[in-house]
Amino acid sequence: MVAVVRSAVRELIEGRAPSGCVVVAELGVNHNGSLERALRLVECARQAGADALKLQLYNPSELCSRLLRGDELELLARLRLDDDEHARVCAAAAAAGLPVIATPFDEPSLLLLERLAIPVVKVGSGEVTHTPLLTAVASLGRPVILSTGGCELADVDRAVGVLRGSGCGHLSLLHCVSAYPPPDAEVNLHVIPTLIRRYPASTVGFSDHTLGLDAATAAVALGAKIIEKHLTLDCCAAGPDHAVSADPRALAALVGAVRRVESMLGDGRKTRYACEGTIGRSIVAARDLSAGHLLEAGDVAFKRPGTGVRPYALDTLVGRRLSRSLQRDAQITEADVAAPTVVAGSR
Repeated sequence: MVAVVRSAVRELIEGRAPSGCVVVAELGVNHNGSLERALRLVECARQAGADALKLQLYNPSELCSRLLRGDELELLARLRLDDDEHARVCAAAAAAGLPVIATPFDEPSLLLLERLAIPVVKVGSGEVTHTPLLTAVASLGRPVILSTGGCELADVDRAVGVLRGSGCGHLSLLHCVSAYPPPDAEVNLHVIPTLIRRYPASTVGFSDHTLGLDAATAAVALGAKIIEKHLTLDCCAAGPDHAVSADPRALAALVGAVRRVESMLGDGRKTRYACEGTIGRSIVAARDLSAGHLLEAGDVAFKRPGTGVRPYALDTLVGRRLSRSLQRDAQITEADVAAPTVVAGSR
């Protein structure tokens, strides 16, 4: 069976604004440096209904100062997959119908991204001010997704200018709060419509570090077209991101919630739906009325169901004679009254 890639993801890869919300399962370092675990995560992402998979490509010595961040450097070295293992993960993702997005943290990782033919480049929040890396990323000409955690709008403006001025393809911006997890009062989802208004040529989404489903579904309701969520096999596992990640069951629930919210958003046009039935009231006879009776306002009442002439059309009936007798509460329709009287000489 050929794995199907959703049209929204294909649009994103092709450098177009996605027509639906793209849910990205972020592996990050939740594989703990194990290829076997990484491949299990790929399958879990597929089963959960994610649209794409995200990897982090880095060289520890290029990322952290040995003098200032020696402990972190050692941790990242233990959590890293090598180049061949990343290739195996990409092949598994392709077989599962999951396009791969990757975050390169350095020039060698950019070269690996090119060798692996990864179609979309993600720039993490920590690199928003890293102008040399932004320039190198943009020069690939691929679609770019930029997270904006820990940033002021001035930082985002600068990064957007660098990326667009250096040749990047379609640019997407993710609202993000770089805390794991952030307090509810600082998630500030209203930044999403702010970004939509400020960068109308960009797709806007949300990189979700919160616990649970609420923030992601609210983000979609506010216009997010990309939802990124860390995926883990076990939220209690040792490692920096597991505790704020979704396990396979939680990711499946998140995907389901996102799809439900998408279906609820509609097209923004106010109309009457078939599911609503016949709400409202109709014009009915307030008492028994005989044929030939000249209909006056006092002869009518307004009662459910709303399947007849609506109350706003009362003036089209008053002053006309009934063509047949009506019982109390019977709906009065255009067919029940004679044609309007035409006054001689009127036009």
